[in-house]
Amino acid sequence: MSRKETTDLSFVADRVHPQTWTLFQSLRSRMRALRGVTVKVNYEKNSGEAMFAYQYENKLLFHLHARGEEINATFHTDQRARVRIMEDQSLDWRLRDQVSKHTRTDVTLRTSKDLGPFMDLVKVRYEHINRETAGNQSEIRPVAF
Repeated sequence: MSRKETTDLSFVADRVHPQTWTLFQSLRSRMRALRGVTVKVNYEKNSGEAMFAYQYENKLLFHLHARGEEINATFHTDQRARVRIMEDQSLDWRLRDQVSKHTRTDVTLRTSKDLGPFMDLVKVRYEHINRETAGNQSEIRPVAF
């Protein structure tokens, strides 16, 4: 990886508490385990704070801000994914309820206990995008002459 592609995370570590830094690292390692997920770092103009946007197949999964004692994640869905998430009984009912109301859902992560249900939600969205792209690829068939 070139220097331009690597992210200097010291600016995040300086702005958060040690427990939040551990939580951030845990979230980051879990996202790295998902094949094809990319992260883009944007900086807010006024505060210079980093905003991490996690994408899969050019679709935004979520973006997050890490500050102080918490991480604020904004989870993004489309209509079809929302329906699938609302029907999935294995997900936390509070998250399903939030997703059912809006295409953007704000989730606050303070402890590793909060991270589990959020990652379940991300994995459902990840699998939905995976199926969607696999379905589109199977529709494209070569034409025989």
